[in-house]
Amino acid sequence: MNKRNNNLVTPRIRKARIATFAGFMMIGAMMYIWSTGVTAFREQMGLSGSLGDVDFGMIALSIGVGAAIGCIAVGRFVDAFGARKVIYATAIAYPLSIIPMGYVSHFWFAVTFGGVLGLFRGAIDTALNSHGVQVERFYQRPIMSAFHAFYSFGGFLIGIVGSYFASHYTSSAAVPFTVLGLAMLLIGLVTGHFLLDKGEAPALDVAAAASDAASPASSARNWQIILIMVGFGVLLLGSIIGEGAVSDWGQEYVRRQLGTSASEAGLAISVFIGAQCFSRVVGDRIAERIGAAQMVFCSGLVAVAGLLVTIVGGTPLAGLIGFALYGLGLACIAPLMLSSAGRKDPAHAGRNIGIVNSIGYSGMLVGPAGIAAVVNYFGLGYLLYAPLILLGLLAIFSPILMRAHVSSPAGSGASTSLPAH
Repeated sequence: MNKRNNNLVTPRIRKARIATFAGFMMIGAMMYIWSTGVTAFREQMGLSGSLGDVDFGMIALSIGVGAAIGCIAVGRFVDAFGARKVIYATAIAYPLSIIPMGYVSHFWFAVTFGGVLGLFRGAIDTALNSHGVQVERFYQRPIMSAFHAFYSFGGFLIGIVGSYFASHYTSSAAVPFTVLGLAMLLIGLVTGHFLLDKGEAPALDVAAAASDAASPASSARNWQIILIMVGFGVLLLGSIIGEGAVSDWGQEYVRRQLGTSASEAGLAISVFIGAQCFSRVVGDRIAERIGAAQMVFCSGLVAVAGLLVTIVGGTPLAGLIGFALYGLGLACIAPLMLSSAGRKDPAHAGRNIGIVNSIGYSGMLVGPAGIAAVVNYFGLGYLLYAPLILLGLLAIFSPILMRAHVSSPAGSGASTSLPAH
């Protein structure tokens, strides 16, 4: 088990950790405000039914493109001004940006406002993950998976509220988007008050950052780190595509390939989501004991095993067990990889997490089209083969990147990373 100095965890740091939990709950909730309001939004836009699928797909695409841009564009602002100031700004802009989507009725206005919504979605995601890494450095142990668990928890809570609104406002999303957007704005403003400022970091980290900045080798080291971040991003892309395959097609796969009813197929998806949430709650403690790199390797193997059980088993029971294992394995991969990315170079954590997030978010753009092409050309039975290959590669190469040594200035001797084991 990694040794850690609990003296670093002051009441101020504990409050910052709780505020980070609240921040992740807020952005998870924002995702489901949109998801539960989609039907009403389409009615409002006149895009209901199959004839509106293409135009709605373009609006959804604009959100995804905006998110990918926001992830990488905000990184330098996080590094320059600190995560707290960026989160404050985006915690105002992101909840407010969903409100116009409840009032637009013209396609190009919807595309434009959708791009803005996505831009702030990606920006606050990168900023909050950067702040999570900042808090984690005080705890000197993995805590990022728990933050991501609260993202799921926030989505679950607002999903209930959003479903209530969806049943009462069927022809327009104005009321749910306005009421819930303003509620998330309030949560964001309160949360921002307790976050850490840019200069708040363990003394060893501050000394290491100053030494690195003064080093003649810092430029070469910088490019080395950027290449590692690109590698992280490509692997994270595989994880997101794998998750999207189950989220978008999992219910159909279980119903048609494994021969179940729609309700039983829905249960398989619920088991997958529940397993993810459970895994993120306990994942940090396991990662602390065996090391983050080993945890990602084992998680990849569990996810691959889940897919194999589903494919080879071919029965409804095998589907339930397989989806449970898949959710358990997949859940902690992204938070642990983002944590490792942020700790490679704390002085540029915002930029680095932004690179990884941006490439990963592109999975939401290319993933649905790629999976649809596989299903169209090879059949639904081949749905899980692409995630199987991608997660196999992730299990092999992610630990290598997480353990990758980043050259330090001669004589520095300082380290800002937790042991990867």
